[in-house]
Amino acid sequence: MIGPIRLGFTVMLAVGILGVAGCSSDGQATPTPTDAGAPTPSASASLMPSLAAGSGTPSSTARASAAATAVPSGATGMDALPSRVVVPDLGIDLPVVSGDLVMRGNPPDYPLCNVAQYLTTYRYPARPGTTTWIYGHAREGLLLPLLQASERNEGKELVGVRVHLYSDAGRRYTYRITEVIRHATDRGIARDIPEDGRRLVLQTSEGPKGTVPKLQIAADLVGEEGPVAAIEAKPSASPTVCYIP
Repeated sequence: MIGPIRLGFTVMLAVGILGVAGCSSDGQATPTPTDAGAPTPSASASLMPSLAAGSGTPSSTARASAAATAVPSGATGMDALPSRVVVPDLGIDLPVVSGDLVMRGNPPDYPLCNVAQYLTTYRYPARPGTTTWIYGHAREGLLLPLLQASERNEGKELVGVRVHLYSDAGRRYTYRITEVIRHATDRGIARDIPEDGRRLVLQTSEGPKGTVPKLQIAADLVGEEGPVAAIEAKPSASPTVCYIP
């Protein structure tokens, strides 16, 4: 088992490593809700298309009936992508979208609201020996409970907590939190994964916009099951612009 607490790492090109940070509602460095930046800019990657549904789609009744039983469409096997993250003990339950999703008014690599996002460098939960990286703002209704728990006794209460990650291929992966890193400044938490292991990293910020150190939480895979219904594995996502100039 990984030790429960490890302090932040040496700063390594901090802004380039961890990307844009967020800010509290009043713009001050306080322990109240803050925003989380993506770990590394990836503006050169291909962008995800709009999530809005086009015309000519089935009626809402037909869609609901199909969603209750169908396995989600999308990537299958080793290429499945994260679609939902749930931390039952903390009341966190969010759709997950690509970190490359761009919305007008929101700078690239600045996290969106109403969703969590996956870092495209670490996006395949089905692949052994890999890390899946999920991040989002530390705001009400998002990942704020993680930040609040980390500030109590160095986050020891988080160790052992279960996290469920769903994929767009209709699989549910269950992880157990093993490590809490406050004030992290690099991606060392994603290294040294056993060949047959799989790790989940949850990241959110600890300070105002422009703050580099992040809260990072590591969890190791303890179970996998599926297929699960589309309505469970791939909830409707309605990301919104979060950036405040």
